Amino acid sequence: MAKLTRIKILTTGATTSAPSNIKTGELAYSYVSGTQGNNGDRLYIGTGAESGGVASNVDIIGGKYFTNLLDHVHGTTTANSALIVDSNKHVDALNIGSLALEASGGSGQVVTAISTSTNLTGASNSQLATALAVKTYVDTVVTAQDVDFAGDSGTGSVDLDSQTFTISGDTGITTVASGQGLSIDLDDTAVTAGSYGSQTQIPTFTVDQQGRLTAAGQVAVATALTIDSDGVATEDVDLLTDDLKIIGTTNEVNTAVTKSGTDVTLQVGLPNDVTIGNDLTVTGDLNVNGSSINLGNGSTDNVVISGNLTVQGTTTTVESTTITLDDPVIALADNTTSNTSDGLDRGVRFKWGTGSAVATGFFGFDIQSERFVMKKDVGSDTGDDNFVSPWTDAEFGNIYGTGADLGNIQIAITGDNEIDTVSGNLTIDSAGGLTTIDDNLSVSGTATITGQVTLSDGSGLRVNQGGTGQRSFTGDGVFISNPAGTAMSQLDSSNPVPNNSDNPGATTNGDLIQFSTTGVPIVTDIIDGGTY
Repeated sequence: MAKLTRIKILTTGATTSAPSNIKTGELAYSYVSGTQGNNGDRLYIGTGAESGGVASNVDIIGGKYFTNLLDHVHGTTTANSALIVDSNKHVDALNIGSLALEASGGSGQVVTAISTSTNLTGASNSQLATALAVKTYVDTVVTAQDVDFAGDSGTGSVDLDSQTFTISGDTGITTVASGQGLSIDLDDTAVTAGSYGSQTQIPTFTVDQQGRLTAAGQVAVATALTIDSDGVATEDVDLLTDDLKIIGTTNEVNTAVTKSGTDVTLQVGLPNDVTIGNDLTVTGDLNVNGSSINLGNGSTDNVVISGNLTVQGTTTTVESTTITLDDPVIALADNTTSNTSDGLDRGVRFKWGTGSAVATGFFGFDIQSERFVMKKDVGSDTGDDNFVSPWTDAEFGNIYGTGADLGNIQIAITGDNEIDTVSGNLTIDSAGGLTTIDDNLSVSGTATITGQVTLSDGSGLRVNQGGTGQRSFTGDGVFISNPAGTAMSQLDSSNPVPNNSDNPGATTNGDLIQFSTTGVPIVTDIIDGGTY
């Protein structure tokens, strides 16, 4: 473990701007005495992508300046310091010039004073009234107000504090007050039959300011009804002499009219056999029962089902030339459960012509071997859902196999990530003459190399091109090059600083390897970010 870790220290006196020479993730500290107006006593970190070897952004993440703002007793308001409440969420004093009560997205309302005026003299939006001031104002000012009212003639007023506003009915009108409600009713008034004109006239009434109900005249009532038939033609029905008939169309609509007492009922329904010549929209459930259901009148008619389609039965036959499905996945045997053990294969059975006969092929999942298989002619296989080997060859891209395996090669059969041969040796022979292995190569058996072993520069394995230049090393060391670069040296507990004059002393637990001021690798217990 390193005993000392240093970060970059800013010694410059120009503290009005953040440092601009630190890398992403690098820390730096300015120990110039910090104030609100400078950047002293701040801890910085580089963030963002690096450009030119330095971070694109520098953020302040702490420092002595900020911790000093919090160095006081909780609940005690301290000048030029942060506000910290005590355990009761209290502070001993809070002096403000104005208080802004902010609303979401708004500018808020400024409160500058608390008013104790009982008549709210000089009230403004920046003042808050005390509870006593509001009560006194309501008791002495609001309750003393009058409600003025006027009629078609005459006026009046009601003192809200001492008087009651009364609404009384005159001849023909009765008023009743109960709780928080007031009801006004017209009294029954006898009218002599025929005294207000013919059958097409009804009387009208007026109520004067004293609440009296008087006959004002008569109003005419229409005796004709105009019927519009989808905007094509109109007919007038005399309500006094004519009959209005509602007749259904044969095989389309049945109508029936019945009368019981004063109730007349019109029933409109569908007959047993219905013929619909126009579009039909059914908003509820549609149940069609019958041994044979035909949709469409020929090959030119189209049937569109907008919702889900469920077909229940034993056999579904589709006699069409082209089937188009938008669903990228076709689900087979969707009713299979964990307890299903029917022994049936899953896949696609198809017919094709051999030139002399019609053969049946199969491609799918063999339930016995639990593998995907293909058979171009099922031959004498029993049933439609149980196919057995031998299977037909299959080709995918440039991969093609014959017989029961892929050229006698088995992939991941005896084990995951394993290539085996059914018989004989495995030979890798590329057309270009080069086999590339991108990962590390581990050989557990004997490696026999009949060709030449060549390094990347094309030369053989030599001491100055990969050898150590040493016959032996002590244990627990780290290899480094010698100053001349002609051989290997090592750093260890007995030799922490080889080939140079730097001497940090004996190594201890947790020491690190880094370059010294002269550019030589050494073992040390200090991480030093340098001073800039």
